[in-house]
Amino acid sequence: MAWAEKRGPWFRVRYRDGDGVVRTTPDKYRTKTEALAAAEDMDSDQRRGTFIDPNDSRTGLAEWASQWRTTHLVAASTQAKYDHYLDHYLDQHILPAFGHLSLDQIRRSAVKQWAIDLRARYSLASVRGIVTLISLLLTAAVEERMIAINPIQGLRMAEPRTRHQPDTTLRQPPKRPIPTSEQILAIAHRIHLLGGRSAQVMVITAAFTGMRWGEITGLAKTNCHLEQGYLRVDPETGSLHEVGARLWLGPPKTDAAARRIDLPPFLATLIQEVIDGHDHSQVFITPDGHWHRRSNFARRLWRPACDGDPDRKWPPILPRAVFHGLRHHHKTILDELGIEDALKYERMGHHMPGIAAVYSHVTDPMRQNLQNRLQQRWTTQTTDQPSQP
Repeated sequence: MAWAEKRGPWFRVRYRDGDGVVRTTPDKYRTKTEALAAAEDMDSDQRRGTFIDPNDSRTGLAEWASQWRTTHLVAASTQAKYDHYLDHYLDQHILPAFGHLSLDQIRRSAVKQWAIDLRARYSLASVRGIVTLISLLLTAAVEERMIAINPIQGLRMAEPRTRHQPDTTLRQPPKRPIPTSEQILAIAHRIHLLGGRSAQVMVITAAFTGMRWGEITGLAKTNCHLEQGYLRVDPETGSLHEVGARLWLGPPKTDAAARRIDLPPFLATLIQEVIDGHDHSQVFITPDGHWHRRSNFARRLWRPACDGDPDRKWPPILPRAVFHGLRHHHKTILDELGIEDALKYERMGHHMPGIAAVYSHVTDPMRQNLQNRLQQRWTTQTTDQPSQP
């Protein structure tokens, strides 16, 4: 229960917090009537379960950002991105603009105008990253019941329209193109010429398994059960992580990502060929025997193969395509083949949503059907392309 109390020439409101500690609101009231009305509002909010402690809502953004920074725990790879955002976005842009304000003083209109001003100096992607970060901070404050709402929830930055441009144009960055089966074979063939057989098979494996970059580059030989026709993504060391210059093996992206991946016979044969070609403990490595680095692979192999190479007189195959597009391609294949949802979710390393996760199960006939269908698809694709593996 809250009550009014006279303090010098002013009245104040006192109340007990959730731990029973008596606290005082930061507001001052000229009359007892005003203070009693404020106390009654607090009591009503507490009864409805919507009470926001006014002392918490007056926490400065700079103070809250410091707390959030030390308690927001994420995977090491994600932490590296957050550190970059915090160092470059929070310290250089957000705190100079809003660090002097309390959480309840931040207004949507002010943030929007500030972001528009930033857009005059920085790229749209950078401004979106800055706005996203401040929104994360405010959403976390809502979850801690320090403020009732995030005032900039849903705020999006868009490019200004030209005279003849519809309002929806450029609101989102262009989507990366997803390669077709024919384009994947052509890209893989070029990568063979640039980086060798192992790199070629790695691309084909990604396209026919849907494995993430870290999962495929971190694939250990001991997790290849080729005679039984499957791979295993290990829950502890099944993914290669890269932060800065450091590489290490660790858990995959989610718990569901630790999974079995069934292989069609042709792919088991290709992977066995790569395994037999070197003594490294990982399957897919560079020609000089090291783990793959994402940027090196993209610069030396993937980009020339997709975008074309004038020196080799290679025309473009699929400009702007990224390695992750192979995962999207595989999901599309599963849809085209009519594979059961339970097996699709397992194969992609995702948790199946809803009640279906309780009642839907993967069976051996489902696995065998998938292997047969993928084998048939590979045979059909390569029949008219004798130069491909």
